[in-house]
Amino acid sequence: MASMAFMSEGKRKHEPLVPALFIFGDSLADAGNNNNLTTLAKANYVPYGRDFPGSIPTGRFSNGYNAMDFLSFKLGLPLIPIYADPNTKGENLLKGVNYASGGSGIESYSGGTFGEVTPLKNQVQNFINTKKEIVLTIGEEGANRLLSKAIFYIITANNDWLNTYYFPLSPLPELYTKDEFRDNLIRKLVKQVERLYCNGARNIVVAGLGAVGCIPSQLNRYNSNGSCIGFLNKIARDYNRVLRVKLRELNNQLPNSTILFNNMYIPLNEAFHNPETFGFKYVNKACCGIGKFGGFFICMPEYPVCRKEKDYLFWDAYHPTDRMLKQMVDLLWENGPPYSYPVSGKEAVSRLTQQ
Repeated sequence: MASMAFMSEGKRKHEPLVPALFIFGDSLADAGNNNNLTTLAKANYVPYGRDFPGSIPTGRFSNGYNAMDFLSFKLGLPLIPIYADPNTKGENLLKGVNYASGGSGIESYSGGTFGEVTPLKNQVQNFINTKKEIVLTIGEEGANRLLSKAIFYIITANNDWLNTYYFPLSPLPELYTKDEFRDNLIRKLVKQVERLYCNGARNIVVAGLGAVGCIPSQLNRYNSNGSCIGFLNKIARDYNRVLRVKLRELNNQLPNSTILFNNMYIPLNEAFHNPETFGFKYVNKACCGIGKFGGFFICMPEYPVCRKEKDYLFWDAYHPTDRMLKQMVDLLWENGPPYSYPVSGKEAVSRLTQQ
């Protein structure tokens, strides 16, 4: 469910396309910020990370790299350090910071069923704190120049819908229609984009929802026969449609801004319905998990794990394998509409580097 694309190890030695990448969002982007929080939403144990260099469970909700890692490689950057790491200070801030928190959402209460998580507005506040330290490190002029050329990526709202609004026994459907809830989420998300802009961000990418009706957790929850849950996918498409329009309006309002919308829905939906094209054998069951479709919960140490994760679209009940994430990021990087609006990630970065 979180983007742009991959770069070979050799190409990473070249000059980066942009100076820095700042990352906000949920478990599709979290690289370990939740490790020391009191929460069920963490992935710092095996078998997570079994295909990461050194087979290290870093806290990424993946068998290997996550989507934002592939984006950083595409930009020619190293892996982006997490905000929670005490070493992320001084010069270590200058290539970007990852603030994402698994289980979090736009609403402050989203993900509360997991325990402690860091909602989007708090992540943005953490960036504002980072900016102050960047100013101390390289001066105000240098900081403004760096931030104006950096990429800011937001991938969120999955938990607002799946683990909050539609969570079993949630009171929210009685309080808000799905359209009211959607519009409220987007309004709050736009506010955070504006906060980033006011603090120096000029190049902002916002990801929409993926095909959330196709993930194993929802196939299990709604006792699917193996097909996607139609009403959830409609929620995602409607959310993406409204968000894309709002971001276009915002882009027109904010001087010198470039705001992209990444349509996460299309790659995941295409892979689910055309697995051979993406190289998958299994699309509706998780590589690691228990319950129907392996969709009961995220992967736990005692859960059965498949031998060949490359054959699977999904690693666990919620998250794609890194093979799928790489292909998703590639598509969003290389293609404009309907994958990325108004242009591809590649085109947007090309324009930025020519300024």
